[in-house]
Amino acid sequence: MRTTSLAVLLSTFSAFLPSQAPGHLVGMTRNLPALRHHDPATCTNLAQCVLPGMPPATPLPPFVGGTAWDPVRSGAWVCNGLLLGKYDDNCVVQCAPAAIPTLGAAAFITGMEVVEGMNQLWMIDSQGFLHFYTDACPPMPLGVCNTGLAPTAVGQVTTALAVDELRGIVFIAYPNFPVGPNRIVVSTLANPCVPISQFQIPPCFAAFGAILGLACDWGTQTLYATDGINTVTVPYAWLPPNVIPGLPSCCPAIAVADPMIGLAVRPGRATSVGMPCANGPCPPCPMLHTLANDPSLGNAQFRLALAQAPANSFAWCLIGMGPCAPPGVVVPPLCGPVYTIPYLGALGGNPTGGGFAICDGSTTFNLPLPIVPGLAGQVFSSQCLGLCFGGGVFGFSLSNCLSWQVQGS
Repeated sequence: MRTTSLAVLLSTFSAFLPSQAPGHLVGMTRNLPALRHHDPATCTNLAQCVLPGMPPATPLPPFVGGTAWDPVRSGAWVCNGLLLGKYDDNCVVQCAPAAIPTLGAAAFITGMEVVEGMNQLWMIDSQGFLHFYTDACPPMPLGVCNTGLAPTAVGQVTTALAVDELRGIVFIAYPNFPVGPNRIVVSTLANPCVPISQFQIPPCFAAFGAILGLACDWGTQTLYATDGINTVTVPYAWLPPNVIPGLPSCCPAIAVADPMIGLAVRPGRATSVGMPCANGPCPPCPMLHTLANDPSLGNAQFRLALAQAPANSFAWCLIGMGPCAPPGVVVPPLCGPVYTIPYLGALGGNPTGGGFAICDGSTTFNLPLPIVPGLAGQVFSSQCLGLCFGGGVFGFSLSNCLSWQVQGS
């Protein structure tokens, strides 16, 4: 089945699929600096790692910095206010920290967002200028515009940025620093530097300070904000030109001294079911099936990966509606159970290549994810099927099965 046809079918069947838990938040910290993983549902910090090569933001104004998640390469863009770099979940460098070429001499980056549908990285600076770059390493400048949200004598300054791609909403935090109130200025993707309305993030408790990080899960219409230590989750409705915030839920301060200076939604990872198998001339290879990047709506480069497969064979990726379904169904002459039930379709067949070793075959399957409202939050499954030929007969191999959730974030 062609990739584009399968993307259409994913959209068609999404109304029948159950949901799973969403992803979590990530944010760069100011002093160490580190990449911190935070779960707003349980109000717990999951993990953090030190960002090699990234200087701390400690010498700079307290409102600087930003974090954005790149689903195409599964990495976090982070900025200490002056230098921009990208790292994976474990802080392995994906793009070494470097200066930002379009940043003015008296300005600092205060917020970032990856707009995956446009394959762009956006940044807001402390003078109210919005910068546009390619989402690549190194990012290439595409343009700059002035939002008019300049620093004011009463302490207003831009501190964070988030985007709802489905509804075309741009959120810019413009609080009175350092204590609030926490104003969010609204514009549109079509005219991101032309404010059309504003609203205030409802305070959770008196101790909540000025926003330092803002993130949007537009699949669930949820804003997340942090003052560095506390986090707040706010549902919202879109009644153009106004955003209407709902009742907030709050995570109080966690016993860490190093505040976050940015915030982004990190999409949830896949879960795996089942073991590989092989029959006939197919050797018993690991058949390792993984996600090559993140299943975020608008990710036109979403890919499913297969590694350590039989060399010089052919492979397909089976897609199911809903999560992997043990115990599966054995379909002769396959070697084991198929877990992608109900079955939706298949990608491939792709040659696995290799040949230096019997299990060094690999391939990826492209599945562009459109920005379709009904897909957000839906779960699909995938499992790889290999076909081998030798000695005049055919054989088959199967990989583990992955359950993964499509997210709008």
